[in-house]
Amino acid sequence: MKNMNRNKKRYFLFALLLSVSLLSACAFSGPAAQNASSFETNETKLVFSESEDKNKLSEEDASLEKEKEILEQLEDLAVPLSAGTGAAGSAVSGTVYQKGGTVIDASHSANGYIVVKHTGSSKRLKVQIKKDSLTYNYDLNNTGTNEIFPLQMGDGSYSVRTLENVAGSSYKELCSVSFSVQLSSVNAPFLNPNQYVNYTSSSQTVKKAAELCASSKTDVEKLKAVYSFMIQNIKYDYEKAATVKSGYLPNVDAILSSKKGICFDYSAVMASMLRSQGVPCKLVVGSVDAVAATHSWNEVYLQGTGWITIKIENTKTGWKLMDPTFGASNSVGSGYTMARIY
Repeated sequence: MKNMNRNKKRYFLFALLLSVSLLSACAFSGPAAQNASSFETNETKLVFSESEDKNKLSEEDASLEKEKEILEQLEDLAVPLSAGTGAAGSAVSGTVYQKGGTVIDASHSANGYIVVKHTGSSKRLKVQIKKDSLTYNYDLNNTGTNEIFPLQMGDGSYSVRTLENVAGSSYKELCSVSFSVQLSSVNAPFLNPNQYVNYTSSSQTVKKAAELCASSKTDVEKLKAVYSFMIQNIKYDYEKAATVKSGYLPNVDAILSSKKGICFDYSAVMASMLRSQGVPCKLVVGSVDAVAATHSWNEVYLQGTGWITIKIENTKTGWKLMDPTFGASNSVGSGYTMARIY
């Protein structure tokens, strides 16, 4: 009997350590991992940080009863496959700004995003987007390739800057513009691709989402189909979690092909699939519990219900969690703290 008790204690400790190690492994040092960024111009050092409450973009959170009702429907069901197509949002008329090698295309602002590129520099580049007291900083490629950045802070006046690295954390301004944004819908930024949720109508991830959702008649059914696929087919990549470098951005098609990824990857694939199916989905970056690690997850908007936030529902049928990383590993997470939304 004593031996049995010892074995039970050892099993419990092993399970607890495994759960903590998973949370720690979810840390990533890419651009989403920064809660504050420091850029130094020729004369002034600018330090930007945001509070958790100021990043709340919607009061349309689902009630606890509604949220529980939806989450309990996320069963591990078999999903019939058939051919289909997906598409991203279309552009609207607007303004394109150009200075030096920078081009800032704000003609898509009503759809919740801008397109930026810069040519003529071999140095590290940044894009900074500000609205009121909120600031988002992004890396920008120096190959002259267009990149999409979200306008996720609602209607109002935005300022956008491109910056070039001088030395260390010191950057000089290349171009700065301001413009007014009126979104076609409050959820527009979460229905289109961006640098973190990067897909096109020809992406394999989008085609897979169309197959999974071909027989779905409601957004809830689409959510169930995508969630079920994610937790059954995408495994956690511990090796990648241990070696991922700063500046990492998910390649959703590569993740789908390899069938493994870190929390950032899971969230990007899920957001890509749901957005391509017309279901608003946020990629959220923050932390979980008391573990000192950056984590990424999703929030989904369902018509007539509101935003389904990250909550765990442990029922007899398994985990009902709108975070596919934990769903895939059958692990528990609580105490989610949001820092950034993409």
